[in-house]
Amino acid sequence: MKEYLSYEQPLNERVRAFLRLEKLFQQFSFHVKHGSVWNSPVAIESINELQTFTARSDIKLEALKELERQHTRLERLAKRPQIDQNQLLSVLQKQKNLIERLQAITGSSDKETQQAELLTTIKQKSSVPGCICDFDLPAYQFWLSRPEEVRTAHLETWFKRFSTMDKSVHLILDILRHSVEETEEHAPNGFYQKSLDTNQKIQLLIISVPKGSNYYPEISAGKHRFSVRFMTNDDPSKRPEQSNEDIDFKLRMCAI
Repeated sequence: MKEYLSYEQPLNERVRAFLRLEKLFQQFSFHVKHGSVWNSPVAIESINELQTFTARSDIKLEALKELERQHTRLERLAKRPQIDQNQLLSVLQKQKNLIERLQAITGSSDKETQQAELLTTIKQKSSVPGCICDFDLPAYQFWLSRPEEVRTAHLETWFKRFSTMDKSVHLILDILRHSVEETEEHAPNGFYQKSLDTNQKIQLLIISVPKGSNYYPEISAGKHRFSVRFMTNDDPSKRPEQSNEDIDFKLRMCAI
């Protein structure tokens, strides 16, 4: 079975923010799982970036609004006989639980992470050009020398306040990505263009090409249409060029 590599293009600021958060959550999850002294600093960096990103007063509200909006849309599907009702009810319950958990989050929930002295000091030192060395922060070197299970416990404690947002973003994007079926499309000479239905608010474009292809899509989108140029770049030191091949690819125009 052929494997595909997907490229995503958000069409609004809300989805763009969710994708950035998702990347940080994935980065933390990967590095805390592996747990070496080389992984732990990246996990800490992820936490500090999440703390900065979620300090925006509107990000929790944006997640809450999107969960509520998707919940309302999915509730309308409950009357359709062709829908798997058990699966739908499971998703609706997950959304309801996360909505309640997000509503319960207050500023005080950040206290434990904000008061972690080591995190704060590392964040301050990170502004200095170059990496943080042992002589910069002996306390950091000491912490990295602790057993893996100790460091992992600390990291998971500091990350705990982000767990509800992590689950919320994961569910929002999962529902959005699977809101439509893929279509088979064709790009003559490496170029494709399509109009957007203004009555249907497309939030995310997903272009999928076979893994190992010698091209990748560059996506440009406006309010009324979007275009895709398939680029080749065998030598990263040179400027990419548009492919002159006719290219078949898969497209998802995600909206819910």
